[in-house]
Amino acid sequence: MRIWKGEAPLLRAFLLIPLFALSLVYRAALTARDLWYAAGLAEVENAPIPVVSVGNLSLGGTGKTTVVEWLSLHLKGRGLFPGIIMLGYKKKKRGAFAVNPRHDTAEGAGDEAVMLARRTMLPVLVGKKRGESIRRAVRAFGIDVAIFDDGYQVRNVRKNVELLVLNGQEPRAALHLFPLGLLREPLEMVKKADILLVNKGEPDSRTKALMAGMPCFRVRYRPLHLCRLKDRSMTDHRSVRGRKVLAFSGLGDNASFFNLLREIGADVVATVEFPDHYRYRREDLRRIESFHGADLVVTTEKDAVKMEGMDPGDNVFYLSIEAEIEGRDALVELVLDKMRG
Repeated sequence: MRIWKGEAPLLRAFLLIPLFALSLVYRAALTARDLWYAAGLAEVENAPIPVVSVGNLSLGGTGKTTVVEWLSLHLKGRGLFPGIIMLGYKKKKRGAFAVNPRHDTAEGAGDEAVMLARRTMLPVLVGKKRGESIRRAVRAFGIDVAIFDDGYQVRNVRKNVELLVLNGQEPRAALHLFPLGLLREPLEMVKKADILLVNKGEPDSRTKALMAGMPCFRVRYRPLHLCRLKDRSMTDHRSVRGRKVLAFSGLGDNASFFNLLREIGADVVATVEFPDHYRYRREDLRRIESFHGADLVVTTEKDAVKMEGMDPGDNVFYLSIEAEIEGRDALVELVLDKMRG
């Protein structure tokens, strides 16, 4: 990750030629895939209900899962009954299944799937075949709209609406096709989106040029409350103000979480970073709790669901957040219009 964040320029220069060559091979594979679909040689399923996709172009965190939660609840508020369709990254349970928010664990069903099921109390279907998951959700729950979490790269199911989440703070070195950069698809694929959602700053000039004339909305992430891991008791998030905090997380973008804590007034005296979707062990939590220079230990809700049953101390909390979108009513109306179309 340091290479793509611009933190290791000498290493990047040394690896530039092999990374560039591999990036060309990857681009050729993507082009072949798209030509295969364009020629009608690969089947594209038509779902029995509208499909709304939320995704991104890059590897790593852009906050798309929080947007999925926001959108599903706002569509529910308009009288629809959404179901969330996802892969369940790093899940241990096999096959396709609906997440049980009371009994499923992050290890079994995937951290994001369990978190979404608990926060929305809507059907969350996990499985490799998204078309099959949609049909299962229609039969079992009667959903009338499917929302794909991380669906921008899906080609085998026809989508009615494509929402693309862009990280405005993505380092310039990352805006190349993998492995030269962090992009899963060429940057030009921004134009495939129906609606753009931009968070964490201003996109670079090249991205802005591609965005010209497209519907675009700003996203920010608002803290809701602190929750103690031990007993799930809640307190005001402002209670971190002026307190010495050790922050830890395993996200695609850990820095954004640490910065959010600083923005709400925490004195972040130490940070511990883990890889995205990291599976915590008791030893990890004990090591973190052994730090004596902090009043509070704070993590994210996505990380907290992976530490259930680990008997955390009284000073270990997670910060719950939600997406806040400028022009939210206009965004929902635009999604509904495209669904009807």
